[in-house]
Amino acid sequence: MIEVYDNFLPEEVFTPIKEYIFGGQMPWYYSSNSVKKGDNCPQFSHMCYANCIPISDVFERIKPVFATLNPIGINRVKFNATSRTPKIVKKPLHIDITGQCESPDPPYPNVPNYHICVIYFNDNNGYTYFEDGQKIESKENRAVIFEGDLLHAGTSCSDADLRVVLNIDYSKWL
Repeated sequence: MIEVYDNFLPEEVFTPIKEYIFGGQMPWYYSSNSVKKGDNCPQFSHMCYANCIPISDVFERIKPVFATLNPIGINRVKFNATSRTPKIVKKPLHIDITGQCESPDPPYPNVPNYHICVIYFNDNNGYTYFEDGQKIESKENRAVIFEGDLLHAGTSCSDADLRVVLNIDYSKWL
């Protein structure tokens, strides 16, 4: 099931994070691929939390997000920023945490029954799409929550300098 929530975060939580991201303070790291080696979908990212451990000081800035999300456990938290392209480019469909280690950045254990929350930080014409054809448009402070075993991917955008999302892989309360 795919759930969409507009105005997901309270303004007092969303605005400081957005200002940090777009205010030139966010440390971004460039990768020539977004999902797998050779996919030709470059992006900037910032991993805040991996293998159930905070690995960046940025995690402290986003902790208030979890009061809204209310996870029982967090597996991975990562910002992704994709630059404007002349036409929208689809990234490859994927599953975030497979338990299979295809690359060294970083290997994730098999996490059963996890969910993904994608929070959009700006309006643009990019989107998240799913194997079944569903599309969720990028809208500021919108969240899409879905089961971790759904094939999904993001896109670039052609109407904003960046498309920025926060991707949270987590376990929900039953």
